[in-house]
Amino acid sequence: ERIAKVGVAKDMLLAAGGDHSDYQYMLKMIEAKSVEEFVMDDGAAMPPSALHSWLTRVMYQRRSKMDPLWNSIIVAGFRDGVPYLGSSNMYGTAFEDNYMASGLGAHLALPLLRKSWREDLSEEEARKLMEDCCRVLFYRDTRASSYITIGKVDSAGSAITKPFMLETYWEHPQFVKGNVGGDGSW
Repeated sequence: ERIAKVGVAKDMLLAAGGDHSDYQYMLKMIEAKSVEEFVMDDGAAMPPSALHSWLTRVMYQRRSKMDPLWNSIIVAGFRDGVPYLGSSNMYGTAFEDNYMASGLGAHLALPLLRKSWREDLSEEEARKLMEDCCRVLFYRDTRASSYITIGKVDSAGSAITKPFMLETYWEHPQFVKGNVGGDGSW
């Protein structure tokens, strides 16, 4: 899995691309921080923005020591009625936005998100948009799996779906016919 519930209340999500062992290392660091917060027993818990800032500093520090965590991460959370979405890369560069993608998705899915996203998207519309983005990514990189997982964070907490298979259609006439010219392109 490349997405996990994190924090004391497991009310935030951390998604990562890149090196899986570095992602596991980050999850262990977050778990240790969560245990430390829990045993303080003062009722305080790190909000999503603080978790994102802390992970960004960790990634920048590791990069500065020439031992980077080879990941791009996305932190999502909802605290005190305010949604949060932040991203960091292996260099410690961070930003926040209403939507984001990493890896190949930053090149192929972001244009779709920019075109279709609006402030008042329903959950069903948002899910369809995510599935459409992932379908485009799968069509462009068929070595990837057509199974995806979707995470959601709202006032009720965080949730991660079970992996499910995207509906795909490989019978497009151009897919079946291929390139008649033989120059290697479509």
